[in-house]
Amino acid sequence: MSQALQREVTIIIAAVISGFAGGLVTSQEPAPSASFDVSLTDKSIDLTVRSLSEPIRSKDIMIVLSNAGGTRKVVPGYHTVPFGFNIMEQVRTDAAGGGFKDGHNVSSLTDKTTQAAHENNTVQWFGNYTLQTGSRMSASDNAFKDVCKDNRSIPDGFTRATFTKKEIIGTWTFAQWDSVFGDTATENSLGSDPTVLKLNSGTEIGDADLADYLTGKGLATNESTGAKLTKDISAKTTDTNWAFGQTCVYGDGYGGISLSPGDRVTVTIVHTPSGQTMFMKTVTVKEA
Repeated sequence: MSQALQREVTIIIAAVISGFAGGLVTSQEPAPSASFDVSLTDKSIDLTVRSLSEPIRSKDIMIVLSNAGGTRKVVPGYHTVPFGFNIMEQVRTDAAGGGFKDGHNVSSLTDKTTQAAHENNTVQWFGNYTLQTGSRMSASDNAFKDVCKDNRSIPDGFTRATFTKKEIIGTWTFAQWDSVFGDTATENSLGSDPTVLKLNSGTEIGDADLADYLTGKGLATNESTGAKLTKDISAKTTDTNWAFGQTCVYGDGYGGISLSPGDRVTVTIVHTPSGQTMFMKTVTVKEA
């Protein structure tokens, strides 16, 4: 790769990370300096702290994995176990068996007290510990994916998992609508739960069968110039993998990447209080 192209790639990656950090900045404090050893396979990732200018709370960092196929963000609090970055090799006298210490336990959700997911080990979950020199974080390959509660990344009948509200009413077929919402469309309020979709009167409806359905419920008009909602409506799904907001997503909404041995992946650690990149390194994926 030429030096010019390398600079261009670096600039693009920096712009992407800057976009992720947007909205996170709460002060002008500088980010701590840090260096990590990165071990990445198609089945796991380990991050070991080589040096830090000061101890860093894991709740103050976001880990971003980027390659040519996509970008994945792993955030504390949301991504803990079994799919998040958990601290390893921390001796815990108050946890049976001294806490979890080996990589395969990171992705095991069992009742054993030595497993990552056991409540005795919550201090070792991403967001609950402080990084110091020598700390090691590890995650399984499930951390790379936008995995839902039932282990699907894309809902049945769809080719992607992110939509705007206009795309839902403007591009979904009646079959897709029915598979998600059933016969719940109403002009009455269904509350503000993330599983409730709210659409405004006047929004255009793209699918003729969907327009007929909503017209039959007295919620739309199906005219030759185009079908539109005539009332503000709500619809609710029973699939809690869905979250409907300005952007509607199926899964956690933090993106996902697919890794194969030989792929080049950029690992970036963002210091969220400052919004600054604390560490960035491009590594080659090894076969597990």
